[in-house]
Amino acid sequence: MQEVPESTRSSTGVDAVRAAAAGMTGCDSGARAMMDPDKRADVLLRLAKAAGQVQGVSRMVESNRYCVDVLNQIAAVQKALDGAARIITRNYLERCVTDAIASGDPLIYDEVMRVIDRRR
Repeated sequence: MQEVPESTRSSTGVDAVRAAAAGMTGCDSGARAMMDPDKRADVLLRLAKAAGQVQGVSRMVESNRYCVDVLNQIAAVQKALDGAARIITRNYLERCVTDAIASGDPLIYDEVMRVIDRRR
């Protein structure tokens, strides 16, 4: 991380200035929590359920269950992960992207495009 000159430090905090100088804005800067506790709890619950479903799919394969049944359970896992991803994506747009745009970060648009491309 590059050193920020003393003259550029403001009352908003040295960490925020260092983060901006390092190219980190919004959620990436550590300026505030990435996600509020309720959303985080919801995402963690969804991920725990998906993990349980994946373990169930493994047991189905081990016990040589009918392929269509296994595929149906895999689809359910993917849907569960998509639900978690939707919550995280919405949070990312509401908090991280909004903060980055407000701070004038021109690189946020490239990051958003990469995120959209990955979600296809």
